[in-house]
Amino acid sequence: MSGFADTLRRRPNPYIAAAISAVVLIGSLAQAIEHRASILRDGREILLRTEPIDPRDLMRGDYVRLGYADVSSVSDDMVTGSWPSTETVQPVWLTLAADGDGIFTARSASFTRPENVAADEVVLKSLPVRVRAASGLRYSIPQLDFGIERYYVPEGEGLEIEKAQNQGRTTVAVRVSAEGEPQIARLMIDGETLYNEPLY
Repeated sequence: MSGFADTLRRRPNPYIAAAISAVVLIGSLAQAIEHRASILRDGREILLRTEPIDPRDLMRGDYVRLGYADVSSVSDDMVTGSWPSTETVQPVWLTLAADGDGIFTARSASFTRPENVAADEVVLKSLPVRVRAASGLRYSIPQLDFGIERYYVPEGEGLEIEKAQNQGRTTVAVRVSAEGEPQIARLMIDGETLYNEPLY
């Protein structure tokens, strides 16, 4: 009988357990929000040209899907350094530089973070992708994503933005952290800011 009583005494209080879980969850969320804000606040700003698709998310309203042809498609001959020895899943590091119009495009790619980067260049880190063997010892890089391919806008405004993007009038200002992580800062049409992302 006493053993049963001891078991009851040792059982954790469900209210305390729930409170601890809530604190951990809120702390994790706050950390993610602050990480995003730190990139928007301190990251280096670059301009990217977009290629949009405009679907509808019934849960969130309108959003534009943004493609970045100048950085998301990397040819094999752009890769510097060694390729992975086997098929793998990992990020790809791009070195970007601005063209004559101030738009940043990929100049080279590598499977490790570049060490020697010029002052006018920016390093951008992709989300992990599967690098497959193409033939023999040759490998290929699939389309790259960076976590900035979806941008929510007020309901009903997505199609108007898509039209402007299809006319080549839209650019995105992206802030990039020292670790190569990007966040969208502004969506622009004809160089004028249409939407400006708040820090929080």
